[in-house]
Amino acid sequence: MCGRFYVPEKDIDDFVGLINKAEKELLKKSGEIFPGDYAPVITPAPNPNTSVSVIHETQNGEEPLNAPFNVTIHAVKWGFPVKKGGPIINARCETIQQKPMFKLPFSTHRCLIPARGFFEWKETEGKKKAKYYISQKDNGFMYLAGIYWFFKNNSNVTLPCFTIITTEANEEIREFHDRMPVIIPDHYKNVWLYDDHKADELMKLMAPLKPGILRIKAV
Repeated sequence: MCGRFYVPEKDIDDFVGLINKAEKELLKKSGEIFPGDYAPVITPAPNPNTSVSVIHETQNGEEPLNAPFNVTIHAVKWGFPVKKGGPIINARCETIQQKPMFKLPFSTHRCLIPARGFFEWKETEGKKKAKYYISQKDNGFMYLAGIYWFFKNNSNVTLPCFTIITTEANEEIREFHDRMPVIIPDHYKNVWLYDDHKADELMKLMAPLKPGILRIKAV
């Protein structure tokens, strides 16, 4: 599963500069992002001529992502609200096209959640669980696959919310959890955002990440 992810202050500052004025105040938190927090979310551009250049940091320095990357960036709240209990923060890829809450958002409102990493916990001999930070070995963005939808809050105000899609854990993550977030490779971002929801190429993206890409560190 994915219960927390990480966006450093520098990245938040960069994304604030790319969103509209009305949403800037929502992106106040950086670092560890919890369910219910607002985070930058990448969505398809309503105007195909609109493009945003997002910077990808690697061990060799900064370089622009595959341009043109026709997207918009919004501040969106993490978790689909439900009447009872906490928000739904994850959606299983195996059932996302059948569950009523997820079916339509998956077909029409897919998104990417840029993060530097996410967290998992592991049982120890004592009662306390050990916490681990999972990032890419090149220190670049990882793009978590998500869906978003619009919900009315208690004040009858409509707000966008997102949830992160999970898949079966690969062998590196399996020692922590049997699920992991779907991570979209850089060169497939546009496929995820724009292809038909039943396209074979898009469906193949919801597979566990190949071993050897991630770095796992105790924190």
